[in-house]
Amino acid sequence: MRKVIVDTYAILSAATDTLTPNAMNCMLEIKTGKARGYIHYLIFYEVMYHWRRGRLPAFTTEEEIITYLTQSFQDIRLDDRIASEASNVKVFGDKMLADNVLLHSRRLSACDATTIVLGKILQIPIVSGDEDLKYVGEQFGVKVIW
Repeated sequence: MRKVIVDTYAILSAATDTLTPNAMNCMLEIKTGKARGYIHYLIFYEVMYHWRRGRLPAFTTEEEIITYLTQSFQDIRLDDRIASEASNVKVFGDKMLADNVLLHSRRLSACDATTIVLGKILQIPIVSGDEDLKYVGEQFGVKVIW
């Protein structure tokens, strides 16, 4: 079974019908059980934050969005080793972004750094259209589907 980490960007895009065909195919495979989608608590946090800010109008109640996240995706538990490695990815990722003419003003979030580390450790791709995550993830050898 295909396994992918689904980033906040992909979940928001799915809710607003702005997925690319490749990302839409991944999300459809997760929905139909042909693939397994994973998230971690920082992705959960970011999705809930965006919902509370009114950016996910398809979900009307907190219970509805929590049910969607917990039933659609499996949770990856984080530990000290993952957090430590994510801080390393953030430091080097910020340097990579600073050296890129198009991305020099951007910074890698803690959530994106954690997602990249998990993709690397688990050796599974990440579904995301986030430019920072895509650029740094690919530099660390993690496949990003968008």
